[in-house]
Amino acid sequence: MKDEISIKDLVFLLLRRIWWIIGAAVIFGLGAFLISDYMIPNKYQSNVSMYVRNKEGQEQQGINNNDLSVSKSLVSTYIVILNNDAVMDQVGERLLEQHTPEELSGYFSVKNGRIANESLKSAFSMAAVNNTEVLKITATTTNAALSAELCNIMADVAPEVLIRVVGAGSVEKIGEAKIYDAPVSPNVMKNTAIGVLAGVLLAGLVIFLIDFFDNTVRNTEDLRKRFNKPILAEIRSIGSKAKKKMRGTDADRKTRLLFGNADIPFFAVEAYKSFRTALSFAISPCDSHIVALTSANPGEGKSVTAANLAVALSQTDKKVLLIDADLRKPVQHKCFRLSNKAGLTNVITGEKPLDKALNRNVAGNLDILTSGTIPPNPSELLSSRQMQELLQKLQDQYDMILIDCAPINVVSDVAGLSREIAGVIMVVHYGTTTFPALEEASNRLELANCNVLGYAVNEISSRHGSSYYSSDKYQDKYQYEYRYAEDTQRPEKKPENDREKEGSTC
Repeated sequence: MKDEISIKDLVFLLLRRIWWIIGAAVIFGLGAFLISDYMIPNKYQSNVSMYVRNKEGQEQQGINNNDLSVSKSLVSTYIVILNNDAVMDQVGERLLEQHTPEELSGYFSVKNGRIANESLKSAFSMAAVNNTEVLKITATTTNAALSAELCNIMADVAPEVLIRVVGAGSVEKIGEAKIYDAPVSPNVMKNTAIGVLAGVLLAGLVIFLIDFFDNTVRNTEDLRKRFNKPILAEIRSIGSKAKKKMRGTDADRKTRLLFGNADIPFFAVEAYKSFRTALSFAISPCDSHIVALTSANPGEGKSVTAANLAVALSQTDKKVLLIDADLRKPVQHKCFRLSNKAGLTNVITGEKPLDKALNRNVAGNLDILTSGTIPPNPSELLSSRQMQELLQKLQDQYDMILIDCAPINVVSDVAGLSREIAGVIMVVHYGTTTFPALEEASNRLELANCNVLGYAVNEISSRHGSSYYSSDKYQDKYQYEYRYAEDTQRPEKKPENDREKEGSTC
C-alpha cells in the first residue's frame, strides 16, 4: 500500500473508473427524477397574512416605536397560542362543516369522525415576516384549494381566540388566501441534481474503498521499493482485457503473442526489446546464461511473456533456446504450433535423443524444447542429475536459455534448477497478482536459494505505464516513421562479461 497518495494519483484512480462514476450518476439521477415525478405526490401551498396591534382599535397615526416593539413580541405569543390543540380543534370542526370525513381522510388522519390535531399541525407553519409585526400563516397539503381553505379558516378563528386568551392587542387579516396551482414540492430538477451528486459521491467512495483494500500490484514503483528488485519490463495491455474465466486460455494467449501475430501493436514489440536489453544487463555478471521465468500463481501471463521474450532475443545475433518446463500445464507447443509428442521429459528419461526432440529455428535463431509427455513426478525430473547434465550440455550450444517454469506458489519445480540458472524472473500480472502472493513467492525462492533477477509486469493499464507510453499521438507518429521489421532488425551488441551490476548475486 502506498505511503503517500498525491492528487495526481487520486485523479488517475477516478479516471480509471470513470464509467463507474458516470453510471452511478445516471442511475441515481434517473431514480431521483422518476421518484420525484411519479411517486412523490405534489404539494401545494397557500398563505394569509395578519397584522398584529398591541391595542385593539389602535389608529395608524397613534403608533410609536414602543407600540411596534410590543406588537412584534405579541407575534411570538400568538404563534404559540395558534398551535394549541384547542385552536386546532376549532379549525378541524370548521373544516368538517365544509367536507365529509371521507373526503378529508385522503389528506389528514381522521379518527372517530374527527381530524387528528397532529395531522392539522403538520399542515401549518407560522412565522413573523422579516421580524416585523406581520404574522404569516402558511398551509401545505396535496390539494391547492384545501391549502387556501385552511389558511382562511385559521385567519377567521385567530382574532377571537387571541383576544380572549391574551386579553391584549388585536389581529387583522390582510386579504384572503389564494389558490396556487403550481406545486411547491417536489422540486424535480433539484432532486435530480441531488441524485446525480449522490451517485457521484457514492461511486467515488466505493472506488476509494476498493483501492484502499486492493492489495494487487497496480504501481511498479511500489513493487520495486517493496522487494528492492529492478523492474525489467513494463508491458502494456494488448487489446481488450480478457475476462477472468478466459485468462490464460488459447484465445487470450494468441492475442498477446509476437509469434505469428500480424496485429501485435508496435509498443508491445518495443516493450519486449527493452526487456531483452534489461535482461542482458541483469545477467552480465553471471557465469550462467540460463534464466527461469515463473509467476506466483497460474494465469498471470508467464508463458506468453517467456515466449515473447524468446522471440525478441532470437531477433539478435544470439542463439536462443526456450524450454517448456511447466510439466503440469505446458503451453509453449500451443504458442508456437508445435507437436508435443517428444520433448524435455522424453530427453531426460532417455526415450528420445536431444536432436530428435528439439524444434530448430522456429522463429529466427530460436529453438524450442517442448515439455514432452506429462510425467507423474515433475519435480523429481527437474531436480534430477539428468536435467543438470542436459542444461550443462545445452549451455555450451546456446547464448541464452529461457525456462518456462510452473508457478512457484503452486509447486516448487523451479527450486530444483537453482544450481544451474543465473536467476529467476518473476512475471507479475498488473491488477491481478497480489503483494501477499509475491511475498510468499519471494520466500519460497529465497529458501530454494534462487536469485530473483527482477520483475516483468504485464497487462499494465495504459494510464499506469512508463512515461514512454504517455502519448498515443507520439506513438502513432513514431510507429509511422520507424516500423518494426524483422528482416531489417540490426543485431544487438552482446554485453561485456566484465560489466557487473551492483548488488547482483548469481
